[in-house]
Amino acid sequence: MLETQLKQLGFNKNEAKVYLALFDLGKVKAGQIIENTGLHRNLVYTALDDLVEKNLVSKVDQNGVAIFSVNSLQSLQAMITEKANIVSEVISELKKKHEEQPRDIMVYEGDEGIKRSRNRALLYDPGDTLYVIGSKASSTPEMEKYWRRFHLKRINKKIGLKILFERGVNSEYLDWRNQLSLSTAKYLPIDIDMPVWFATIKDYLEIGIPGENPLTFGLRNKEAASAIHNFFEYFWNQQVMVESGIDSLKKAIYEMLDELHAGEMYDVLGASAGDENSPVQKLYDQFHADRIKKGVVTNMLVYRESYERIKKRFADCGDPEAKVSNLKSYTSAPNTPMQINMFHNKAFIILYGETPTVLRFEKKEMYDGFKKYFDELWDQESQILYGPEAVRDIWLESLACGGIKFIGGRGYFADRYPKMFAEIEAKARKIKNLKWQNVVDVSAAHHHINNLPWMEARYTNIVSKNPNVIWLWSNKVAVINWTEKDPVIFLSTNKYLVQSYHDYFDELWNKK
Repeated sequence: MLETQLKQLGFNKNEAKVYLALFDLGKVKAGQIIENTGLHRNLVYTALDDLVEKNLVSKVDQNGVAIFSVNSLQSLQAMITEKANIVSEVISELKKKHEEQPRDIMVYEGDEGIKRSRNRALLYDPGDTLYVIGSKASSTPEMEKYWRRFHLKRINKKIGLKILFERGVNSEYLDWRNQLSLSTAKYLPIDIDMPVWFATIKDYLEIGIPGENPLTFGLRNKEAASAIHNFFEYFWNQQVMVESGIDSLKKAIYEMLDELHAGEMYDVLGASAGDENSPVQKLYDQFHADRIKKGVVTNMLVYRESYERIKKRFADCGDPEAKVSNLKSYTSAPNTPMQINMFHNKAFIILYGETPTVLRFEKKEMYDGFKKYFDELWDQESQILYGPEAVRDIWLESLACGGIKFIGGRGYFADRYPKMFAEIEAKARKIKNLKWQNVVDVSAAHHHINNLPWMEARYTNIVSKNPNVIWLWSNKVAVINWTEKDPVIFLSTNKYLVQSYHDYFDELWNKK
């Protein structure tokens, strides 16, 4: 019980065990603590050093032997008070940032992430309406328990609901919602499985990508949310043109190409390479050869798994220097069979399955909405990511750059997720002239990661033993915070921020 409570106060597991052991043992040598706790001697000495640094434990030298004892409990109270003051300062600063930045993009993972994002709708005013389209992926029996609690809270707050389900969703789910007050549920007018879902209320937009570990994007932006609301209304009122088959796909993309002149551009959100031998991919090979020859520019946000293949396609089709083919990859998003094309105030959605389906929207409002969301992602300099999969994706992306710099790389990822790291290490061994550099405290010198053939590590006492690791590669910087649960990552491409971290690394690297 006490150990759990100490961990809630900020102690790590080893610190809590050692601290409690000292209460039982009194003034003792480190060897007695090792025997009492059963922890490895290195873990005990590290915990003791940290507790002494926090002024929770005293260390006295008696005839050349270190004796440890617990300080007064007032020191523990002082530590908690100090943390409370820090929390107050952080909250104050975050409030300032919130006021300065009227929009935000958040990325949530898993079923809990869906709940966290959707609960934001409950913060809106009575009389507002929540619009949802494509909820099959989140309509599992387990999630339905949450939805029933959510809708009761929503009704109590007098927030309305309009929802469009795919036809594969159990009709009982629709019937139950239609029995609720302030609620209307319908099926989509077309029989498709949406590879994403949308939810919007006032200035908040949610876009979800299903999977074993679903990914949910939350965006607070009035224009984008309004446009997706218009998108919803077109489906709600069955105002959409739907065509199926590879001939329909060819017609859509070549009509776009015919309308665009040399130097003009179109945007693509969610491109993927798919099976390179499929008729669809062979069609795109020919299309991009024709596009590049004509000089039409594309700005394409692609899924990470497809980035290198699409880059190679553009090179093979005649644009090896990417003069008319601009690519950016999602940092953390699973590959889904859907993309959105935008050009000349028009937009169309392509759903890839056994037979491609094209949904055309000729209304400028639809284009504006998709374009707003595309621009948010294309121009986004900083974002917050969560979970080991996001760290793995950063590893894999950095391998393509040929080098990466770390400040404080202590092998947290390799220790916690050995299978994922084994995949990364196997890929790294195949890359010629790969170079990693790490500035870290000397206690990490024997870790496997700092002894890889392509790693050059330098050891200094300036870098503290904290759970934050700084990564630098290409034009990006990531600060990865290793919490007791999942890692939290701050990722940025802001050139001034990236340069300042490079300068910091160089200063540490070259310090004598």
